[in-house]
Amino acid sequence: MKMTVLLMAMIVVSTSYLVYSFYLSLTGQPIQPQVTGLAIGVLLTSSYFVTTGRLPFWSEKEDG
Repeated sequence: MKMTVLLMAMIVVSTSYLVYSFYLSLTGQPIQPQVTGLAIGVLLTSSYFVTTGRLPFWSEKEDG
């Protein structure tokens, strides 16, 4: 549950930044392409984990 909340927060933050960078590009102001690319990657990755219901491999408990 805690991991799902974290992933949902990452979705909200990355989507907010993408909307903000879209606004900046519409108004002709410079955007940071590296940060925008990172936000797209975070959005796609966290959306995948939330929609499939699988948690990332690094959050699984090890046996033994």
